[in-house]
Amino acid sequence: MKLSVLTIVRGRQSHLENQMRGLLQSELAPIEWVVVGMNQDVSLPSTDQFTIRTSSVHHPTEALPLAAARNHAASLCRTDAMVFLDVDCIPSPSMLDRFAQALTKEDRLWMGHPMYLPAGATQSGKPTLEGTTNASAWSMTELAEQAVDHPLQPSLDKNKWIASDRYELFWSLCFAITRNSFDHIGGFDESFDGYGGEDTDFSFSARRAGVPFGFVDAVAYHQHHAVCKPPLNHLQPIVQNAEQFRKKWGCWPMGAWLKAFAAEDFIEFDQASDHIQINRLPTDSEIRACQTMTPAGF
Repeated sequence: MKLSVLTIVRGRQSHLENQMRGLLQSELAPIEWVVVGMNQDVSLPSTDQFTIRTSSVHHPTEALPLAAARNHAASLCRTDAMVFLDVDCIPSPSMLDRFAQALTKEDRLWMGHPMYLPAGATQSGKPTLEGTTNASAWSMTELAEQAVDHPLQPSLDKNKWIASDRYELFWSLCFAITRNSFDHIGGFDESFDGYGGEDTDFSFSARRAGVPFGFVDAVAYHQHHAVCKPPLNHLQPIVQNAEQFRKKWGCWPMGAWLKAFAAEDFIEFDQASDHIQINRLPTDSEIRACQTMTPAGF
């Protein structure tokens, strides 16, 4: 099966280069790697293993137009099979082959298996982009030894896939879908502006469209980065997108984050009703105070 890898990025250049190094070690090479910058241009070296195509989307007010960027990447894709891979993710050597097998088996929205790396796991040396061996750089064996599962996601044995109706567990970090299913869903809803909720909306739209869902052991290693817990640095788009989600689906997404915001009086939030309101935005010092080195996503 011919497939493309689609990545959106803002900053994170070293993570993007590590992802490229992973793709160069893939057992199944993609036909192309489509990389879309969000309010930035993308610069990458060329390789003779696959085509690299870069583009960008620009938003006048939002630094992370995630939905628009993913839709733009899909519009540029030249294959029927699409693998969306978060810029923080390094594909394992078998990831693309496992996705190809799953899509061949059944046309589903297939979520891969992100595993999480500790701080420093990819910083032992300068990554090479030529696919050559560098004893001072990280190796796939080292990543596999250090990565851990996320407690909320199913743990799959090797060469396993499962059908699921747990659409709420879909994350956009690492997933595969055919062009037909993506178009049937309608792509990502660009009324979700910025960070938060747009991927859950996509999976709920998949359920409404009758696109089946499932998990496959297509492993990607999620590179560590500092996060805010709760994500005060994204408070405004999270609240706005949560309100949009509630109007569309009749339930609240990101409930734990909203409750945490409300507990500190940043927002008024009544989970039993439609009421949500921002009282004030966090200060820079409050954002810094909630930063943690816990693996991203936990």
